[in-house]
Amino acid sequence: MYKWNSEELKDQVAIFFKVHRLRKGLSQFQVGNEVDLTKDYIGKIERSKTNPTIDVINSLCNFLEIDIKTLVTKVTENQLEILKIEITELESKSKNLHKKKI
Repeated sequence: MYKWNSEELKDQVAIFFKVHRLRKGLSQFQVGNEVDLTKDYIGKIERSKTNPTIDVINSLCNFLEIDIKTLVTKVTENQLEILKIEITELESKSKNLHKKKI
């Protein structure tokens, strides 16, 4: 059994929520509206700056279609780095889609 440190768990949860949101092409605002939270609170979760309740985690998992076990199953540092790279790429694509064409 893996023994979590709280910050490490918050970081992994944050990465999983963010990558799943971006894969679906959703903004923090859109997710917040669907689960009755503010975009600012979604941002805090994605930056590991808050401790979401079980109810919030459950709502986000249901909406983003994440198996809750995934959040708390320890992944390797390499796997986390791959997800962070994917997040950067998805954010870049999202920004490019929203740029105005001249």
